[in-house]
Amino acid sequence: MDFAFSEEQDEFRAMLRRFLEERWSIADVRKLAETPAGYDRGVWKQMAEELGLQGLAIPEAHGGQGFGFLEVGIALEEMGRQLAGGPFLASAVIAASTIEAAASPAQRSEWLPAIASGELIATLAVHEASGRADLGSIETTCRRDGAGWSVRGHKVAVLDAQNAELFLVAAREAGTAGDAGISLFAVRAESAGLSLKPTDGLDLTRKMAAVELHDAPATPLGDVGAAAPALARTLDLAAIAIAAECTGATARCLESAVAYAKSRIQFGRTIASFQAIKHKAAEVMLELETARSAAYWSWWVAAQGASGGAADLAEAASIAKSLCNDALSRAAAENVHIHGGMGFTWEFDCHLYFRRAKAAELLFGDPIFHRARLAERLGL
Repeated sequence: MDFAFSEEQDEFRAMLRRFLEERWSIADVRKLAETPAGYDRGVWKQMAEELGLQGLAIPEAHGGQGFGFLEVGIALEEMGRQLAGGPFLASAVIAASTIEAAASPAQRSEWLPAIASGELIATLAVHEASGRADLGSIETTCRRDGAGWSVRGHKVAVLDAQNAELFLVAAREAGTAGDAGISLFAVRAESAGLSLKPTDGLDLTRKMAAVELHDAPATPLGDVGAAAPALARTLDLAAIAIAAECTGATARCLESAVAYAKSRIQFGRTIASFQAIKHKAAEVMLELETARSAAYWSWWVAAQGASGGAADLAEAASIAKSLCNDALSRAAAENVHIHGGMGFTWEFDCHLYFRRAKAAELLFGDPIFHRARLAERLGL
């Protein structure tokens, strides 16, 4: 079995890296972090019209490129290097995966082409105040409201909620517990009963908000009460997507630390010649390669679709998320240490990657959650 990327995939990576360095560099990310949207709408439009990135994994029948998660992983890894992408993760990856897995054919035909063109930004609202990442933690409720449905509850850490026009809300029927009674609903941003409270999170490069739902009118995705399998798969794909971003950011931290160590002179020689610095860089390199292997394997499993098996996807997601989170946390911390006093200053980018590392741990399950879940699946 050949686990190497194809020539076309390598060319796609090179093209995307050039595009991001020119149009969405870390310097641009710094500027955009000060804006309400957090991304450049002109660049977003260029991504959709010239590169087709928003429709990368959306089927061609729905206006997308029809590629698999291997290509999505490459895109996320490159965006992670620059801490770029804006609503790409929330809309083009997580929301699109949710719609593909749970929505009716008519809903897919309506929403997926709009996401692929970049005209519609959607997001998944699943995290709640408990902070847990399992389906049993969902407390938001749904109920019949005349001829339709409404949802009531509180969601936190909703990615790009400020930019979203369509919210995909995870809710349960009253009186149910665990995986039973779980549904997904579409709620429009302008709907009565939906309100946002932007969150000043630790990660300055990623917009998110808390979402209040007070009997907001909602449209079910697929059959009510039967969304647990689709949502579980989506959450695994979301964890894999975060892991992909972390892999790119880890590589960038290592490159930054090595470049600085080679240029910083102390006691008449570069600090890169000091054994302690070499050890730090070597240990980060080891964690990076381990994380990359786990991440690439998880992309491959995700690319197999339903034929790969839900158990394999869950295991791949937990391994990748825990290892890639740990690798980025280590790399970001060592990058700050190697830069010394300069690493703690606002002018250097080190703190942005450190912030991303800590915030990424909490999205879609932290390493402790994923290791516990993996141990449970393996019967340990």
